[in-house]
Amino acid sequence: MERILKAEKIRFSYNGVEVLKEIDVSFFKKETVGILGANGAGKSTLLKILCGILEPSKGSVFFYEKDLKKTEKKELARKVAYVPQHPFFAFPFSVKEVVLMGRAPHIGRFEFEREKDWEIALNAMETVGIAHLKNRLVTEISGGERQLVSLARALAQEPELMILDEPATFLDVKHRTETMKLLNTLKEEKGLSVIAATHDIFSTLYFDRLVLLKDGRVFAEGKGEDVLNEETLSVVYGIEVIVKKEGGRVFVFPVN
Repeated sequence: MERILKAEKIRFSYNGVEVLKEIDVSFFKKETVGILGANGAGKSTLLKILCGILEPSKGSVFFYEKDLKKTEKKELARKVAYVPQHPFFAFPFSVKEVVLMGRAPHIGRFEFEREKDWEIALNAMETVGIAHLKNRLVTEISGGERQLVSLARALAQEPELMILDEPATFLDVKHRTETMKLLNTLKEEKGLSVIAATHDIFSTLYFDRLVLLKDGRVFAEGKGEDVLNEETLSVVYGIEVIVKKEGGRVFVFPVN
C-alpha cells in the first residue's frame, strides 16, 4: 500500500505540559483508521498536527514523503480536508454557502465560483443527506445538522485524505451509522483515505485499522479484532471491561 501520511517522533506541549510524546504512526491510501483513547490522550492534538493546523514542538509529518512544513497551504487544502469536533459558524450563512466554501482551494484568488463548483457543492449536500437544508441558515439548524454541513463542506474539497475529529458528535445512531458507511463507500468508490478520532467503540467496526493512544503515546495499533481486547481497553480507558467477538464484530461491556 502507498503511504499517504507519516508522523515521525512527534512531540507537542500545551503551556509546558507535554501532550504527545514520541508519536510514530503511518497512514496509507484507501484506508480508514480510527484513533481511540481516553480524554486527554492527545487524539485531537494529533489530528491537528497531521493536517497542519498545529506544528509539533519536535518531530515531523510527511505528506507523500514531503515535509508538511514545506507543502504550500493551498496545495495541502486541495488534498486534505479537516472536520472539527465542534464546527463553529460565526455568521448566518446559508447551508449551501457554507458547503461552497469547501471549493475555495480550487478557485483562483480573483475568480468567482463556477457552475462546476456549485454542482460539486450540491452533490456533497446530497451525498450526506442535507440538500433539503440548503437554503436554511447554518446558525438556525441543530448541532447534528451542522456536523453534517461540516462534512459536506469537506467533501466539496474533493480531498484525497479526510481527517475527522469525533465525526459522530451530535449525531443520532441512525446518522452515525450512515456517516460511517458513507466514508467507507467513498473509500471504495473514490479512493478516499480517512483518519478519525472517536470515543465510539461501536463505530470501530467500520475502520480498517485502529490506533490506541494512552498518555500521549501509541499504546497499540492494528485491526480491531486484534487490539480490542479486555487487557488493552482496560489499560487505555482505566476501567474493567468484558469483550466479546462474534461474526467479525467486537462488543464491549463495562464491568459493574
